[in-house]
Amino acid sequence: MKKILVSLFVMSALHMSAQKTINIFNYTSLNLINFLGAGDQSSPNCYPLITGGHHPVPVPPMGAVSYNGYYNSHLQNPPIDRWDVILSLNNGSVQPATSPVLMALGSATDWMFNKFLVEDPNGTPLPYSGETIGTSGCNLPIITHLQKSVARPYPFSDAFWFVSAGQTYFVIQ
Repeated sequence: MKKILVSLFVMSALHMSAQKTINIFNYTSLNLINFLGAGDQSSPNCYPLITGGHHPVPVPPMGAVSYNGYYNSHLQNPPIDRWDVILSLNNGSVQPATSPVLMALGSATDWMFNKFLVEDPNGTPLPYSGETIGTSGCNLPIITHLQKSVARPYPFSDAFWFVSAGQTYFVIQ
């Protein structure tokens, strides 16, 4: 594990390319709980695979957050203070948001999905509130739009996932 982590750190120092940004906008009157995932979609199993989240994005007017990567994500509001890192099938660890390993992983991965749920302002989860948007696995189709319907009675009207100018956006309304 140490050898892999050192290699990743060196790779980051050589490439000096930053991870892309994810911008999250909550235009509902509900608390938004995110579980973000990223990986290397050019590898057969998307390794390395990085996941983290769970803190509510507040309702408007402060209902937005941008993460410029995993490293120092604890400085955003809401913070993500640790990331689960899977380098291969039996090789995973939890990394604090201050770990230099996350800088290296940021240059080798990109945002893949948000497995989210919404809850009322008191913190109570709502029926039909959990969903995944983006791509939930390597080489799977991308889900870019979720819309409330009779078959899917979400407590929100729409959710969107898209990439523009190299940045990923998740918008819920």
